[in-house]
Amino acid sequence: MITVRLPEPLRNGRPEVITMSAASLGEVIDKLGIDGQRDELYNFAVNGDLILHGEKNVQLRSGDEIEIVVAFSGG
Repeated sequence: MITVRLPEPLRNGRPEVITMSAASLGEVIDKLGIDGQRDELYNFAVNGDLILHGEKNVQLRSGDEIEIVVAFSGG
């Protein structure tokens, strides 16, 4: 099982922290139904390491912690 921390916009009645089985970050993205939104709106961290490219290919192991962060920009 992996732990996923959801930001407020993704909760939709779900708790802030959920657990699920997933072999890759791509599988987490699919299960949450955010595939079409991920590039512009969300960033992902696995065990505290921000994933900047190729997030769908990141392999997961039981016990991993995923944090989904709302993307921000500034100037």
